[in-house]
Amino acid sequence: MAGMLKRWGGNVWLGWAFVLLCLTLASTFVAFTSGFIHDPNDHPGSYYRNRIPERQWVMALSMLIPGLSAAAAGLSLLARPRNPIRLVGGTIVLLLAVAAIWFCWAVGIDNIEHFERLARD
Repeated sequence: MAGMLKRWGGNVWLGWAFVLLCLTLASTFVAFTSGFIHDPNDHPGSYYRNRIPERQWVMALSMLIPGLSAAAAGLSLLARPRNPIRLVGGTIVLLLAVAAIWFCWAVGIDNIEHFERLARD
């Protein structure tokens, strides 16, 4: 693994960061739709209580892809030789990935709290 880190240049890391950022759209969509409930009165509270761990896993996994994108962008920024275009691109990808992490976290917490409220009713 250490040899691969040395062989890959900043452009390769930036490419991976961009690919993972594109996949972030799918993981963000999954995080957003995982808490959608058409009619909350369809099931008893115990059903929603049992679904809380699933929502926690969805939140964690939806944050994983943008987290990997941010890590790859960070490696791209640290790679030598420095290239101004790659630095700008890496910074943009890093900021977008951090925003996606925050969004998935916020949506995930909201979904979990929503299921906790439904479990109490």
